Amino acid sequence: MGFEEPQTGNPHRLTIKQHVFPKKSIDRFSDENGLVQLFRADGTKVIRASSTNSLFCAKRVWDQSTEAGIGKTIEDRFQRLVNAILVGSSSVIGYFEKEVVEDFFSLWRTRQKFRAEGLEDFRLGGVEGDSLTKDQQEILERKHYIFCRDGVMPGRFAAGLHVFGYMNAFRHDNQHTQWGIVRAGEGEFIVPDCFQDMMIVPVSPKLMIIADQPNSILTRSEVAVINQTAIDRSTDYYFARRLSSCPVYRDSSPSLQRLFSK
Repeated sequence: MGFEEPQTGNPHRLTIKQHVFPKKSIDRFSDENGLVQLFRADGTKVIRASSTNSLFCAKRVWDQSTEAGIGKTIEDRFQRLVNAILVGSSSVIGYFEKEVVEDFFSLWRTRQKFRAEGLEDFRLGGVEGDSLTKDQQEILERKHYIFCRDGVMPGRFAAGLHVFGYMNAFRHDNQHTQWGIVRAGEGEFIVPDCFQDMMIVPVSPKLMIIADQPNSILTRSEVAVINQTAIDRSTDYYFARRLSSCPVYRDSSPSLQRLFSK
């Protein structure tokens, strides 16, 4: 599915390259040169990439309101929590932290779904819509308004409704789920483009937040299990600070398996 090009020069600064996994989160996995090592599912070798690489992005799949409104709000709350964990001022995923983590995980997974499947335009019965110039349309979107063209709404405007819907369903389905802060005692973690059905949130090369796991330090073998899970769940790519520092192990331990229904 193609994307709608903005006007030449993008005068209203609409976000075109939309990160599925946040740029700040990718940057925490970067090396001293600001790059990660990335392996593409359709590739034959590891490439080095910065967090601005288009591989990490969808192209204007969701609207500006979803990008700069609800999406940014969820990301900002999560990044504040992560910073607190990394400096040691937060050490438990309690009641309030749980909501922050789950909203972020749901957003990440929903964005990946948008990126893979797109959002189809749809016709609104009985609505014709006003005749708007391209400039007027972009001004409206920049101000977080929705518009129709001849009774057809661009699919990206439905993204916000989907984000709220998936997020609320995820909260409901996981009311009793507990999360733990998990650290790699040896080795480093791999990040997939999305963990799909595994409730794992990457934080840094040595730290993840995982559902139904207590706060713990993992052995090299346990890190390898999570890394193999990341590889198995990835769709288009996976990355790490240094893939050579990331052990993998195909025979997963039952204590690290966590499947859930949508």
